[in-house]
Amino acid sequence: MGDVTVIIPSRDRPRDLRRCLLALRENDLRHLREVIVVDDASRVAVGDEVDLANLPVRVLRNDSPQGAMAARNRAAGEADSAILAFLDDDALPRQDWLSVIVTALDETRGGITGRVLPFDQGVVSRARQARYVQRYHALTEGQSVDFFAGGNSAAWRDLFDRAGGFSALGVGGDNSLVAGLERLGHPVCFVPDLVIVHRNGKGVLRAFQDAYHAGRSHPRPLPPGAILRDAIRARPAPADPASRALNWALQVTHLVGRGQAASRSTARRIEV
Repeated sequence: MGDVTVIIPSRDRPRDLRRCLLALRENDLRHLREVIVVDDASRVAVGDEVDLANLPVRVLRNDSPQGAMAARNRAAGEADSAILAFLDDDALPRQDWLSVIVTALDETRGGITGRVLPFDQGVVSRARQARYVQRYHALTEGQSVDFFAGGNSAAWRDLFDRAGGFSALGVGGDNSLVAGLERLGHPVCFVPDLVIVHRNGKGVLRAFQDAYHAGRSHPRPLPPGAILRDAIRARPAPADPASRALNWALQVTHLVGRGQAASRSTARRIEV
């Protein structure tokens, strides 16, 4: 029996989920104990389509939408393997994905996270990919990082539990695990060979919503007075003009979200 439980939250994307599972099926399945799909209150419940890949799939269903982070926490609580691995339902893991996890997640590391590549086109996808490329540019193999990509990552289950799992449940909440693991003396490390292909573009409106909510859940809220300063200083990732303009607008939206988080924190302190 394998050492890895793969956790995939999913909501109303059966085609994406099936494609994800078929890609996972191309891995070395000796490393796989099971796949836990958390159906986050899909309009049509996840059903027999998950069995098409002939994988050991277990489905948990939420009666109401809880979000990806809460879904991952729930599945982690149900797993009994040594390693938890996380995928998005619209991601395709490379054929060596499981093998890289069991090799790269050594005892000194609390978790590992890797690279995201696009399989779709369009300005939103290009803008998002430019940000990924900018993030990876200065990173080296094994370097400790302050992000944990919930769609392409893995962690030791016992350390995940001791760290409190994902303590922030909104967009960008996957990064909240990093601080918990660091407190235990086990950093999250970057492994460039851990690769998925991802559907980056989900529409401009969704991109702005995600940028704002990621700012709201950022571990370092931004004082409102600093929003304009940081917006002026923002240097979007190199890209074509349309993607560059969109990136700048998304960065400003993210900063506004961080300013809102700071205002909310100040209001709580005043109430106390």
